[in-house]
Amino acid sequence: MCGRYSITTAPEAIRRLFDVESGLNLPPRHNLAPTQPAPVVRMGERGGRELALLQWGLVPSWAKEVSIGAKMINARAETVAEKPAFRAPYRRRRCLVPADGFYEWKTEHGAKQPYRIVRRDRGPFAFAGLWEVWEGTGEGSWLETFTIVTTEANTAIRHIHHRMPVMLFTSQDFETWMRANPKDAAPLMTPCAPDLIEAYPVDKRVGNVRYDEPSLLDPVAPPAPKPTQGSLF
Repeated sequence: MCGRYSITTAPEAIRRLFDVESGLNLPPRHNLAPTQPAPVVRMGERGGRELALLQWGLVPSWAKEVSIGAKMINARAETVAEKPAFRAPYRRRRCLVPADGFYEWKTEHGAKQPYRIVRRDRGPFAFAGLWEVWEGTGEGSWLETFTIVTTEANTAIRHIHHRMPVMLFTSQDFETWMRANPKDAAPLMTPCAPDLIEAYPVDKRVGNVRYDEPSLLDPVAPPAPKPTQGSLF
């Protein structure tokens, strides 16, 4: 799964990469967590792309409680076209989730160690996403939310976690994901080429949502094995 990511790319660079016009104030986020607002690129009402802030964790239109979104931060590529929560957004409301890295945890020497996964050139990219509108009580309240589509991990990070987000890198992939029919968009829901990404260990503070600072992106020394107790005899 993908439960934390970062987007620290300058707003102007995001607008150029995704071909959007937006006046949104986008401060750098080093540790984005579920239920928080995050920038999403989607098709606007006039047919062009727009950048909007949506809450991470998809709340289906038919949901009775908004809290269900915390359990729907990811959508499995293998079942996204069939699951009741995701099939309608997959058909009509696909989006791009700008990012420049994401985090996964691996148990090493008896402790969980977070790793940051990035492009080898450290450039920004997009997760394949879906978005939805929840109208709540029907009394004028509404909430826009999104989820990140995941697939099986490639060989570059399979030793860390068995799943990874669907990562999109090119303008053609962006266009296909957002505009193509579901059948033509489906081939994008595969692991990216292993040589495009790399992983490195980072500070364990990334597991705490209270921390959101540049130092979380810095590599740290890999965890060392615990010393074994010598024989008493």
